[in-house]
Order: sequence, then C-alpha cells, then structure tokens
Amino acid sequence: MKTPSSASFLIDKDYIFLTPLDIAFTLFGFIILLFIVFWIRNRNKAHLYYRYFLLAFLFKVVFVLANCIFYIVVYDWGGDSIGFWDASVKLNNLFWENPMGYLEEMWRSDEMRTMYKNFSIETGYPDNRIYMENESFFISKVASIFSFFAFKGYLLMSLFFAFVTTAASFSLFKLVRDLHLHSERNIAIAIFFIPSLSFWCGGISKDTFMWIAVCYFLVHMYQIISIEKKAKLVNWLVVIITLYVMYRVRSFMIITVLAPLLFAYSIRVSRKFGFGSLPSLGFNVFISVVGAIGIAFFLQTTLADKYLEEAAVINYDMTTNKTYGTNRYDLGITDYSPSGMVKAAPASILAGLYRPFLWESLNVSLILNGIESTILLFFTIRLLFNGRLRKTIGLIRKHEFLIYAIFFALILAYFAGFTSILFGVLVRFKAPVLPFLVLILTAESFQSKQLKAESD
Repeated sequence: MKTPSSASFLIDKDYIFLTPLDIAFTLFGFIILLFIVFWIRNRNKAHLYYRYFLLAFLFKVVFVLANCIFYIVVYDWGGDSIGFWDASVKLNNLFWENPMGYLEEMWRSDEMRTMYKNFSIETGYPDNRIYMENESFFISKVASIFSFFAFKGYLLMSLFFAFVTTAASFSLFKLVRDLHLHSERNIAIAIFFIPSLSFWCGGISKDTFMWIAVCYFLVHMYQIISIEKKAKLVNWLVVIITLYVMYRVRSFMIITVLAPLLFAYSIRVSRKFGFGSLPSLGFNVFISVVGAIGIAFFLQTTLADKYLEEAAVINYDMTTNKTYGTNRYDLGITDYSPSGMVKAAPASILAGLYRPFLWESLNVSLILNGIESTILLFFTIRLLFNGRLRKTIGLIRKHEFLIYAIFFALILAYFAGFTSILFGVLVRFKAPVLPFLVLILTAESFQSKQLKAESD
C-alpha cells in the first residue's frame, strides 16, 4: 500500500522500471567507485585512520540502497527523491534534443518559467511541483550533471551521491580528528555510522545536499579562521559555493551555520589575547549580548517575516491535512510571532534532538529513529546525573569547535522541531544534528581517559 508523503511525486510507471541493463550499469559503477575508494585508501595507507574511508563508503552504500528501495517499494516509485531524479532525466533528454534549451533551464531560476518552452513529448515533462519549486528543481539540475555518467539510472546516480557524501563526511572526520578532542572510534561513529544520517543524507535529496554543504563549509571555514593555518583562495571559493547551495535549497541553513561562528570565534579571540577568567567571561558575555541583539534585529526584518509566514503555513498544513498520515506531533504552537517562536523554543529543541521517542516510532519507517533517540537520551541523562556535567561544560567552554557544535545542534534542532510536525519530515531535517550531539556527549569521557592514561 502506498504511504502518503509530504512531497509525493508520482511518476509514469510505463516510463520507469529497472531493466537488466540498469542493474548491470549499477554494478559496474559500484565496482568503479569501490576501486576509487581502495585507491584513495592505499594512497594514504601511512595514515591508519584512512581505513574508515572504505568502511564509511560501504555503510553509506547499504543505507542509500535501502533508501532507494524505500522509495521504489513503499512509495511505489513516488516521493521527492524519485521526483528529483525523474526531472534530472528529463533535463538529460533535453540536452540531447536542444542543448541551448538545456543551458537555459540550468541557468534560469525565475518562478515565471514554463516547462512547455523547452520540454516536449520527446524529452518528457518533469513533475510540475518539482519544476515550479526553485529549491527542488535546483536539486534536479545538479543531478542532471550526474545523470550523464550514471546513464540516467536511479540506483547508480544514488551511488554517485553516496560517494560524494562519504568524501564530504571524511573531510569533516579529519578536521575533528586533528582537534584531539575525541577518540577516532567515537568520531567515526558520530560522522559515519549513524544509520538515519546515512539513510536520509546520502541519496538524491535535499538532505544530502545540506549535509555535504555543512561538512565542506566547516572544513574550509576552519581553515580560513585558523590561527595556525593560512587560508587559500580555494577555501573562500568552497565556503561561497556551500553558502550558495544552502541559499538555493534551505536558506535557513545559512543562519544555522553562521550564527554559531560568532560564539565559537569568541573563544578563539579570548585564547589569542590571553584573557584571564574574569576578562574572558566579560568578553563572552559581550559576544552573547551582541548575538542576542543580532537575533532580535533579524526577527524584525522582512526575511524573518518570510520564515515565520512559511513556518505557519507548513505547520498548519501538516497539522490539518490528513493525507500526510497520522505520524505527527503537536507542539501546541498557535502564535507565529517572534515572541511565539521564542516560547516554542524548548519544545522545538527537544523534538529536534530526541523525538520521535521509542513509543512514537512503533512502525517500520520510524523504529530505527526511535532506537537512536532512546540511546542519545540515555547518554544525555547519564551525563546530567553522573557528576561529569560540570567538567563537560568546562571542556566545551575551552574549545571553539565544541561551542560551535552545541550551538549548531540547538539551532538546527529548533528549526527542525518547529517546522516539521510530521515525524517522517522531522527525522530527515534533524539528521545533521545527530553527529554533533554525539560529539558533544563523548568529548569529556575521552578527555578523562586521556588524563587518566597520562597519570598512570
């Protein structure tokens, strides 16, 4: 039975099917990607941590293929991932029929465009909801580039995105590893081996684009603001590109990645100028006040009004429209003013970090998320009551990455919890939160083990 989706894009069943040739191309492409992964690992065999690159890729492939089967079987060739891919195939067809029309579609972003100008019966028409939504069609346009190498295959194109996602994740893994705040095992678990992260952020989806953008943004922004390292032109270019991708796909992610920089950078400045405890505290309070004023100013802008209006529409639609199913939650939000957003923050953040709870996820599509949430909630409660909370807070205050991680997790959890309402949407939006939450929860235990080993 077909399950409703918040973005249910139905495709012509006569057009889409997995032929033996599609499967053969997929197997051949997987072998090539696996060869590339082995080559990268062997080229860096002097660095033992590169053993995680192969494991991370294989783990990602398993869950990306599971995601593909989910859309093919459960959604019966429906859902946004299939819609993005289908539109990319139509763009591929357009390239061979009318190259100039393809280039026009790739560069145009105005909402007055019409698919009937360039597309035809020969090329096929993209789903109207994909085509008319700039954010969705942007995904399809990027995917159309991959379609030339994937022979238009859905599975093979998904594997290409799995490889790119693994590479982006590994760049973040190396950055965190170099900070010496966590064990390699804990970093690998946080960044590579969280099932829901690999399931939702690996195939052809907005969530994949956001995770890739977040990883590369952090890696290259850290290079730019680093005291020890010198920024290069490529670092600035990557940061600009990642911010552009966020702007085109989910513009609120720009706030999510930039706002924590203010607080993290305050730690860097305090350490650079050697502030003592009291001056450092005063400087951090000053930064917090500046940040609060900045947030208050932002909430008065037209851009904030746009976010508030959009959140109200999405929230109301998902709450009242029964076609989206019954796996939903209610935060009791009725006031979508700036003050209402502040009041909703605790419940929204809780939802973004730990929901769905186990009893809210007793079905096939959510049970894995329920187990993950239970494990994370257990470790959070243990941290609160095992006497290490003060040490953890002290450790976080000393390191700008941990400051960044906690603010990033809280801000994205807030956005995810506030706007999703559907658990199926929530688990996708909140997926990038989970690695940072795990890194926050495991930092102090690693530092304690290190100190104990040094004392012995």
